[in-house]
Amino acid sequence: MSEKTKPFDILGDILNDSHAGAIRGVDELSKLIYASSKESSPKIAVKSPLGQKKKQTQSRKQKHKTTHYLTEEVFGNLGDAKAGIRDFLPEASKSKATKSSIIESAITVVLQEFEAKGKDSALIQELLKKKEE
Repeated sequence: MSEKTKPFDILGDILNDSHAGAIRGVDELSKLIYASSKESSPKIAVKSPLGQKKKQTQSRKQKHKTTHYLTEEVFGNLGDAKAGIRDFLPEASKSKATKSSIIESAITVVLQEFEAKGKDSALIQELLKKKEE
């Protein structure tokens, strides 16, 4: 009688390192994955679709995508504020007035005030007001 053969588990083998070096490219892929997670990653040259080389610089701030929920009122006000803010900016800077940049700037200002004033900050006062509602 023949024994049932166990299905080949390539992912399990990679994760358990049972075929170290046997799978072409795994070592390079691991180095790339772990190198990109380090804070001091080297500059990487990337080819643009036009064939020009662009260098990824460390001076760019790393961004993280997050999801937060806003009330309909706040969401609408954000859209209105975006239009109003763009009116104050010079033509060359209008494209910088995105909802993300407005939110990031607003949070930065609010957190700076919180650091300076603590419990007397507008943030704490607003949170206490919402708790009472």
